Amino acid sequence: METIKNGLKIRILNKKIKKIWIEDSFQKRIFPSKGKFLDLVRNKLFQNIERRGKLLIFSITKDLFVLVHLKMTGQLVYKSKEKIISGGHPMKNIDHLPNRFTRVIFYFSDGKQLFFNDLRKFGYLKLVNKIELEEILGLYGFEPLGKSFTYARFDKLLKKKARLRVKPWLLDQRQIAGLGNIYSDEACFLARILPDRLAGSLNETEARALYKAIKIVLKKGIKFKGTSFNTYVNSEGEGGGFQKMLNVYGRKKLHCRRCRKGIIENKKLGGRTTAYCPICQK
Repeated sequence: METIKNGLKIRILNKKIKKIWIEDSFQKRIFPSKGKFLDLVRNKLFQNIERRGKLLIFSITKDLFVLVHLKMTGQLVYKSKEKIISGGHPMKNIDHLPNRFTRVIFYFSDGKQLFFNDLRKFGYLKLVNKIELEEILGLYGFEPLGKSFTYARFDKLLKKKARLRVKPWLLDQRQIAGLGNIYSDEACFLARILPDRLAGSLNETEARALYKAIKIVLKKGIKFKGTSFNTYVNSEGEGGGFQKMLNVYGRKKLHCRRCRKGIIENKKLGGRTTAYCPICQK
């Protein structure tokens, strides 16, 4: 989401939103209503874009914001004559837009467009004022790359939820904001910790290793533009550069790149597919 934010920030700010199209079947995912959303956003400008966890915050005025959440299958696509910039859940035929998964289109006055695509319609767009925004942001935990996310606070959170499995704990946005399925798996691998361990079973060495691994994995993901954000220059497209560096996610039945002995396995944890090496993760 940080990569999506950075990519869009240099392309759509201060452009007049000339028109907005919303698919009929997606009206229930527009808050507070389609009519109010159109009335208050049309002919306005996105003045800034911020991120909190996996939530994108588009500022329209000092007291009006559009919140965008992609959930599991959402995608934002910026289209100009020269390039298609995509971020979020990977989809094929990204160069043919709109497509059957397009739910919302923002038409800018310069002819460019921003598409909100969603395969299963889990995502949403929500219009809120400043008080509502602060209430929503208050539900999120620490930003893992923020200065306030110290090891002492990490350890305190870990001990507070000692009976939870490590992977579901990492995905809980009320604890640590912004960690997704891919990065949680990769952080556990880097720390050599099995994702189904109880949070309270980690000793100090393991806890510190996981704390450091979270930061390392996220920084590398941002550096290489994530796992699904890139400039598509042809019909094939490309994934973000970090996809090529994944050690466990998406590598089921392949040899572990670290120990060379283990075969990457998948299992369900908290309803999410979880990848790990059964040999070098303990």
